[in-house]
Amino acid sequence: MASERNNLEISVSRFWPLAETVNLVQATLIIIGIEPQSLEHKVESMDPSERPKDYIAVRNAIVSALEENVLEGTLEKKDYSSEPRTVGYTLPRPDRYDYSLSRVKIPSLKDWMEEKGYETEVLRLPMKKRTGFRDPENDRFSLKLLAVVEAWENYDPESNETGTPKQRMIGWLEANANRFGLINEKGEIQYEVIKHLAQVANWDTRRKPTGDKSK
Repeated sequence: MASERNNLEISVSRFWPLAETVNLVQATLIIIGIEPQSLEHKVESMDPSERPKDYIAVRNAIVSALEENVLEGTLEKKDYSSEPRTVGYTLPRPDRYDYSLSRVKIPSLKDWMEEKGYETEVLRLPMKKRTGFRDPENDRFSLKLLAVVEAWENYDPESNETGTPKQRMIGWLEANANRFGLINEKGEIQYEVIKHLAQVANWDTRRKPTGDKSK
């Protein structure tokens, strides 16, 4: 449970507005103020009572707007062909759509929310252009370099989270793996790359707890 709480405390990345489209799970989490990388792979399988507040309401509102062509995007139906079937058994279909495959355009989502009277700061790029290594338009822009710096910046020395600085930064990078391109072609997290990045960001190299072989 502590790990769950730590994941939900990760702020929404300011780089999501760079995406032209996001899937419906990501869009919903962004709108309710939760960084998608911390929860998107499991939120739909969670018991409805355990999902974040407003998740279902916002997701269903997006679906409705897509169905009415108010929002620009695509709705992909679920494929139940691989579900097990037995004689006399009716396959339950609580959801018609696959929310991870269905997508919505960010500009359309922003305009729609503004028309409804909601703040859309999370869907806007910062007014002040980023410079240097933080600028995505820089010829030498590197997501891995940005990942190292943000892992270092997001370390909270007052947190009750257990583990060495390196271990905690590894956890943060894993939760934000997709943001920084730390996913291979199969969609798997690149754990060895993340360990290396955390080693680069780690300042606490003078000592290590007994039994810790991660440094």
